Amino acid sequence: MRNNINFVTLWFSAAMVILVIAGAIAFTFTDFMADRVYGIKRLVLTLVFLAYAVYRSIRIYQVIKSKNNDK
Repeated sequence: MRNNINFVTLWFSAAMVILVIAGAIAFTFTDFMADRVYGIKRLVLTLVFLAYAVYRSIRIYQVIKSKNNDK
């Protein structure tokens, strides 16, 4: 049961990384929400999205690496 929960968590984390990167791309290259988020706020939001994607990717890598070391 515990392995299934970790498996689902890893897939959810991977999906979140993809969604966050897609959001950063949308904010960078389109005028999505340009009326509300503009200027430096838009840049900061994009950087926060990318930083979160990097953080989640590192966490996923660490979990997978620790699972391989345990085996």
